[in-house]
Amino acid sequence: MVTATGPAPGSEMTTSAEPTEDRSTSGVLHVAAIFASHMVLQRNKPIAVFGALDADCAGLEVSAEIRDFDGSVIVQAHAYASKEIKNGFSPWRVMLPAQPEGGPYTLRVTAGNDFIEYYDVLIGEVWLAGGQSNMELELRNSEDAEEALDNCADPLLRFYNVPKTGVINRNAEHAASWQESSPENSGVMSAVAYYFARKLRDELDSDLPIGIIDCYIGGTSISCWTSEDALNSSESGRGYLARYEQAIAGKTQEQFDLEYGEWQSRSDTWNESIAAAREDDPDVTWDTLTQQYGECPWPPPMTPTSQWRPSGAFHAMLERIVPYSLAGFLWYQGEEDEPYCGSYRELLGMMIGEWRALWRESLPFLIVQLPQWIDKKVDEGDGDPMLWPVLREAQWDAAQSIDNVFAICTMDCGEYNNIHPVDKRTPGERLGNCALRQVYGMSRIPVYGPTVLGFRCDEGGRVRLFFRYAHGLHFSGTTPDSFGDEFAKSLPSLVRLPERSGFELAGADGVFHPAYAAIFVDCDIDDLVNAKVNVVDYNATEFGIPINSRSIGTITLATPEVPAPVMMRYAWRSWGPAPLFNDNNLPAHPFKLDLTDHTDSDHAE
Repeated sequence: MVTATGPAPGSEMTTSAEPTEDRSTSGVLHVAAIFASHMVLQRNKPIAVFGALDADCAGLEVSAEIRDFDGSVIVQAHAYASKEIKNGFSPWRVMLPAQPEGGPYTLRVTAGNDFIEYYDVLIGEVWLAGGQSNMELELRNSEDAEEALDNCADPLLRFYNVPKTGVINRNAEHAASWQESSPENSGVMSAVAYYFARKLRDELDSDLPIGIIDCYIGGTSISCWTSEDALNSSESGRGYLARYEQAIAGKTQEQFDLEYGEWQSRSDTWNESIAAAREDDPDVTWDTLTQQYGECPWPPPMTPTSQWRPSGAFHAMLERIVPYSLAGFLWYQGEEDEPYCGSYRELLGMMIGEWRALWRESLPFLIVQLPQWIDKKVDEGDGDPMLWPVLREAQWDAAQSIDNVFAICTMDCGEYNNIHPVDKRTPGERLGNCALRQVYGMSRIPVYGPTVLGFRCDEGGRVRLFFRYAHGLHFSGTTPDSFGDEFAKSLPSLVRLPERSGFELAGADGVFHPAYAAIFVDCDIDDLVNAKVNVVDYNATEFGIPINSRSIGTITLATPEVPAPVMMRYAWRSWGPAPLFNDNNLPAHPFKLDLTDHTDSDHAE
């Protein structure tokens, strides 16, 4: 069964715009559309200003300068347009020296007698928010939207929505703009990115501007955000390209237009019906909506200009903003790649490497590990195919094995039978906390849930697990729909029956069985000396305190069905028990251990 991801509810699939004044052109001078009045430029690193000149002006000098409110020049630089013509233009790039936070300023770009000025320019921290529909889901359509919008006014929090398209859309680029956060503007901002930015605004210097570049399209696979050259370099990537070529083979432009038009009509009707139903009853469930209006018409027919084709968004969106100076990337994506989840780890690493190469910097890359979800028909039919655990494992592994890549766990988030959970505050604020700790050096900000350090196999088939970030280790609820209820809070917090523990053990036959789990909180670091562990990092710290001066949380597992366990796993379901938390209410991430292997590492950070 194909996962119906699609665009986020209430979001337009493609940015449309009527012809408008070209704000990025003056005579022979063309500046990239992402430069606009009210923008935020990146502080403390060289500021890239870029664009193109008409081809007959190749080699002409281009200058850029930042002016203070009184017109005095703060910084300036110049460069010469390339003599190599690309797509009919002569590219240029001016690198302004790094500047501290500040503003408002004026940015002036000049070539010969032509110039463009941008006003109300701030210098602060700029993050790019990328991915598919769960990054796309807008603040106005998220949980507690009314309250968030009522309190979102902030002239130092700004955002820019890259036009959503599979081919360069200059009209949409001309219409796009940097906007201040306000009740009138912020409804169309990524909800996750808003809460991320809000967290940075609250915790960093009060006068530090934060800029967000929204660059996403609902329903896009990771291949859409990767170049053809990169995809062609691996068998996994070539698979995406081959499926695309097969989908468009032998069709005429007339057929493409007809198929897409018919699909667009069905999709528009469905979206309008859903929007009207939700407006009439904000509490209506997705079960009810599906029964009344059917499944989301997905996927769309593939065309040579589709934003859902491999490399489409890469060229039409991402490359249009390279190399705008950034602090880092936020990434929430993976749902669309469920059918090919075995390839996701390779492609994720490939994409991260390519994006960093484009910016010529190993920028921080913060990943939202997929939350819990399962389609009701799948759950009630053949059962959980357990493909999302593979995607989550790929995301977490990338964070452990690639420098300056981090992942936040959201196993306490998600909604049954709704792939677009409306709680975007939790992932957004966790991304913010991750950046505060890992990028901005605020080491006491809690980021991680309980994380396995090692294990010991005891007599009688018992397995003892050792955890860091385990202060206040406890069980709470079972699945995201039960974590907050009073019944869950009233249950014993240190012992779990097999069907509610989330832990499973397997013997030599490879069949996993749910296990009893009991928490013991008075373990000491010395207990690890005799444990058969994967790897124990005795130099690890927890919130800046050496781990060997802190107590270690332990959990003992057992089940009579597995007298001699050789494998264990936790929360290895698309939707299932994941009740382990620490006292910061941060969940343990899914993991698995080979209990016969005493050399490999499976600890986080």
